[in-house]
Amino acid sequence: MSDQHRITLAEAWDRYLTDPSSTRTHKTTLAYETVRNVVVSVLGAETLVADVGRQDCRRVLDTLRHLPPNYGKKWPDMTPPAIAAMAVRDGLRPMAAANCNGYMTRWAGMMNWLVKEELADRNPCVGLRVADPVPVRDKRRPFSTGQLQRIFTGPPFEALRNPTTTRFNPPCPSRFYVPLIALFSGLRQNEICQQTTDDIADIDGVPCFIVKSDPTCGKRVKTASSERVVPVHPALVRAGLLDHHRKRCSSGGSRMWPDLALDRFGYASAYFSKWFARYLAQAGAKLDRTSFHSFRHCFRDSLRAGGVERELAFALGGWSGSRSGTVSIGDLYGSGYPIAALQDAISRVSYDVDALRPLLGESSSSTPDSCATSD
Repeated sequence: MSDQHRITLAEAWDRYLTDPSSTRTHKTTLAYETVRNVVVSVLGAETLVADVGRQDCRRVLDTLRHLPPNYGKKWPDMTPPAIAAMAVRDGLRPMAAANCNGYMTRWAGMMNWLVKEELADRNPCVGLRVADPVPVRDKRRPFSTGQLQRIFTGPPFEALRNPTTTRFNPPCPSRFYVPLIALFSGLRQNEICQQTTDDIADIDGVPCFIVKSDPTCGKRVKTASSERVVPVHPALVRAGLLDHHRKRCSSGGSRMWPDLALDRFGYASAYFSKWFARYLAQAGAKLDRTSFHSFRHCFRDSLRAGGVERELAFALGGWSGSRSGTVSIGDLYGSGYPIAALQDAISRVSYDVDALRPLLGESSSSTPDSCATSD
């Protein structure tokens, strides 16, 4: 065995996490350190990488598939193997298969890096994962019409029930606009919550959302294809979003939603996400496999119903077009869609939801009082 292959697991993780050629957010780094803790606690910090075999990797996987959700917070003084053994003994519900596989994907990524750096000859954990009983298509579902009706008749949306003759004036702009932007524009929760005033601009005379990454102010996007331009839907214009934008610009503040506090990782969406989960339950709209992300599924279904072609829909939603996230050669040709085409496509997004009719230029029938809930 050459000296370069006498690296221990602990040393391997240290080198990987401090590699200057990689850029990771603080949150991502912590996720990798969590995986490191599991691997090292199962196999031993001083174990040589060269001695790690396929069955060792299966031991790690077996530990992961028995760990309960949030095990580190619930049992901070116990090791992962001890927690897994306790969970098996007491019949505790394990973490979701997708989370377990996420751990294995991160570990496999570290091992691939070792191979590229010629610090290991092979990756013994490649391809190891647990079977996920939930198909990808069913992991998140769109909100039903009934759920949307309950969501948009709750207290944050009082302005929809009682709009002034000239404009909407919601008392809590973020709780009012963030869900509406997601529903009518397909933007992800964090893409909306992190918006600054320069993320809305006129392009060819059309008001548009500019979704982009900006490390200087902590703005992040999920993938390269997430950076995009999305025209502001006419419903959002009717809802007074552009009025709110002008107020924020004139105030001198840079953030669109200054009431959203940042979490320790700098995300503006974290606390909003917790509030919205509570709100779904309070509104009577909480169902299995639906969450804020369901707005994006609603948006995609509405684009289909409106006859928007797939490639144009993907451009609006920031979808890559492949599960691996890779870009096809065809995607590299041309300069993209003109704003007029994007605007036409976004205008086809519509919902047969009574509570939303004031935003769609339609008269609203009476909304049942039973849908209203207290915050």
